[in-house]
Amino acid sequence: MRAGRLGRTTDPGRRHRPFARRGRGPAWVVRATIPGLGLVLAACGHSFSGTTLSEQVTNWETSSSPTLSASVSDIQGDIRRIDASKSDPPKPLPAECEVLVTDVLTANQNLPTPDQTLTDLLAKAYADGGDAGHDCDSGASVRQLARSATERATTRRDLIKALARVDQVTAP
Repeated sequence: MRAGRLGRTTDPGRRHRPFARRGRGPAWVVRATIPGLGLVLAACGHSFSGTTLSEQVTNWETSSSPTLSASVSDIQGDIRRIDASKSDPPKPLPAECEVLVTDVLTANQNLPTPDQTLTDLLAKAYADGGDAGHDCDSGASVRQLARSATERATTRRDLIKALARVDQVTAP
């Protein structure tokens, strides 16, 4: 007796016994989940009002809470206060570092922007700013404080680039 293609025997006297196929059960879950996941992700996406990129960025900027200019101003002010630390060696107050982290997290909630380049610049600036605040706050070593200073400088530079990108995109 030989088994046929579907597991049936060629012996007519023997009854067909169904068998389980491995790996076939969860396939329907994958087929049902992937399109559903796409719909969920599409629903989470942002729609920006305006027909041109310039209008979209302008509308995003003014509708963000806080606005981009206010967020940048807050973050740059936090960095200035940390940089102005007068102790020897320079060790900012932990509260100043925590305020930087909080302001960066608040600003990060307004991402993404309608412009991918602007989003990338701001995301990098916010990530570096958050790292700077954490390194500054836990700066038990001179090395961590130096790393925080470098990250603050990078944050400042990237925020300036982001503002320049806004000007570039929204210029008439």
